[in-house]
Amino acid sequence: MYLDLDSGHRMYYEEHGNPTGKPVVVLHGGPGGGLQRAVLKYFDLGKWRVILYDQRGCGRSTPFLSLRKNTTWDLVADIERLREACRIDQWTVFGGSWGTTLALAYASKHMKRITAFVLRGVCLMEPWETAWLYREGGASRLYPEAFHAFAVGSRSKVNVKTNLTASYKRLLRNRRTRKAAAAAWWGWESAISSLHPRSDRSTPKQIESLAVLENHYFSHNCWVRPGQLLSVAKRIPATVPVIIVQGRYDLVCPPTSAVAVAAALPHAELHLTIAGHTASDPENAKALRAALHAL
Repeated sequence: MYLDLDSGHRMYYEEHGNPTGKPVVVLHGGPGGGLQRAVLKYFDLGKWRVILYDQRGCGRSTPFLSLRKNTTWDLVADIERLREACRIDQWTVFGGSWGTTLALAYASKHMKRITAFVLRGVCLMEPWETAWLYREGGASRLYPEAFHAFAVGSRSKVNVKTNLTASYKRLLRNRRTRKAAAAAWWGWESAISSLHPRSDRSTPKQIESLAVLENHYFSHNCWVRPGQLLSVAKRIPATVPVIIVQGRYDLVCPPTSAVAVAAALPHAELHLTIAGHTASDPENAKALRAALHAL
């Protein structure tokens, strides 16, 4: 199904499970990752009414790769439009990775519409988080060979102060260099996402949207101020369950932010798993199923 947005954007969305079940919206990762039906395996579809959708510029939403009016706050408005279109009064918000960032941004505007949070791999968009990923001295110390390939793909001279998002921005905006730059960008993130190495099944289209949209968002720190989302988390009412699943060995979104959110919310449940970043890492998958069963 499609939902008309503003500025020529159209959102693709799907509904799964029980039409009269507990509503939940799934905020996918990336930005640019697109909906993943594999997430449905974590839900009891007899209990849940699951809303999946593609955020602006990716998946089946149109126009593909459009950066026009494509910011965190545009996406927040889109979530609310989707809720209204689905005639849902309140829902659970389920987000992974970038989806946790978007979940907290949505909460800052529409807290009363949320009955519970399930957050996996928390990212608060603090400056250290992008530095950890895109500068020498963070995750690069653990995967130096993969970071070297990432740096080579940027076509820039790298030192500890170099943030490679800026180097890649020019390459990803140029159609002649976009595909190679996107492959290098996603190659780095994919290399550090799982606890155990696995083959990447992303399609060329997914790789392109992930690279272009992630670079666009991270170049602007996702239009989020330092400390802003942690302040939002502190305002979540004690009546709203918050379940956090965080891989202890997550190199994309290290545990620091998840622990900070849990510390700010005495009623939150924090499950530190022996896992990496991806939801499909077995211990993450197990914890997500348990979280959804408990709600």
